[in-house]
Amino acid sequence: MEKSNSHLPVTDEEIVETLHRMLSAGEQHEAASLLRKSRTLFKETGYDNWNGGTYSITLYVQVAPETFTLLGERREEAERQFSETLRLAVGHLSTDSFDAKIAPLVLGMRGRPDIQGTPIPKRVRRSILNRIKRDKLVWHGLLTQPEFLEPLYDLNKLPSSDPRFDDANGDIWQHTVNNDDWDLDWIFDDNRFDLLNGPDSTFLAFLERCLDPRVRSPAEASALAEKFNNDLRSEGWSLETMELMGDEEKYRVGPWNPAYGRAADSLQKTALILSSTWMYQEIQRIEASIDTDPALAIGTAKELVDTCCKHIADRMNLSLPKMPDTPDLVRAVMEGLKLLPDDISDSAKGADAIRKTLRALTTLMQGLVEVRNLYGTGHGKSSKHKGPQPRHARLAVASAATFVEFIVETYRERERLKSTSTL
Repeated sequence: MEKSNSHLPVTDEEIVETLHRMLSAGEQHEAASLLRKSRTLFKETGYDNWNGGTYSITLYVQVAPETFTLLGERREEAERQFSETLRLAVGHLSTDSFDAKIAPLVLGMRGRPDIQGTPIPKRVRRSILNRIKRDKLVWHGLLTQPEFLEPLYDLNKLPSSDPRFDDANGDIWQHTVNNDDWDLDWIFDDNRFDLLNGPDSTFLAFLERCLDPRVRSPAEASALAEKFNNDLRSEGWSLETMELMGDEEKYRVGPWNPAYGRAADSLQKTALILSSTWMYQEIQRIEASIDTDPALAIGTAKELVDTCCKHIADRMNLSLPKMPDTPDLVRAVMEGLKLLPDDISDSAKGADAIRKTLRALTTLMQGLVEVRNLYGTGHGKSSKHKGPQPRHARLAVASAATFVEFIVETYRERERLKSTSTL
């Protein structure tokens, strides 16, 4: 069994999965969502000689830096939920002390400062590496293993596992080229390369290298990229082709579907700001269904707009009809925030353009309601009904994200100005 940094007779991954299920069942959806989108790491952070020796183990929940900042004071509450649930989950397995901390994780590809993204959870890495093992993929392709690894690691500085050699370059060459007596999968269990737990950027670079045209044929690379992307895209990453000189193609890693990724980030940010448990559930429903059940994603996008408006209406004590529909909610919130076209003074710079934009925003939400009525969940369909495609769902989600981000940012600015005027 894989070594556990938590000192427990189960894997760290099994503990994190149990923790996530307990948080979800307990309706602690913000904490559950944070955990699902994080990198996790157990570390020994203390030792006490009392009672035969007791270790202090800390679970670090590493999130994107933007998420870390937006959590603000709620980090303490999320850490409390993590810690208490973790102790309940493992208390029968150990007498050690367990705690949890949230930490920011910076992810960037070496030499590619333009590429930033969310952490890649261990469960996703494991799935990809297990696929490579199961399919008996010759990961180094047409190259020798040292040739494959040299651009990713400084083999001359890594230690040798064979006392006859001074560095990793020597022992890898000896055992994979000269003698060829190592199993093909040796690299996945070698702590010097640590593909399961090491930096996200190194893991992504390894996958890119597997698809390099010098490593394998275009047809093989295309089939392999599809398999990798089945796991990567669930976390906002994708391997896509770019054309090189001579019509040669090379795969590069990047954010998956940047337009939708931007919308998904916006929705997560909104849920963080409003601290909305229900919004977290709706976002999770969208993420799970956008490719497999577009109708559900469209219906949920409309519901997410309703939830956002109701949160702001409650905070602003706005008057609403007894059973408001989406247009009622949108109008009430925009009126409360003085975002109706008539609220724009003629003296404002670009007044006509602003009015047109605000009308378009209202029309966009009306269109979302109509699309939901035609294609989304919530209404019966005739036998001739043709369902929507994922692209329609992404359009609906992006529209909802545009509205809720603008509304929430406007609300935050109004509150900030209000607080500064009272100082």
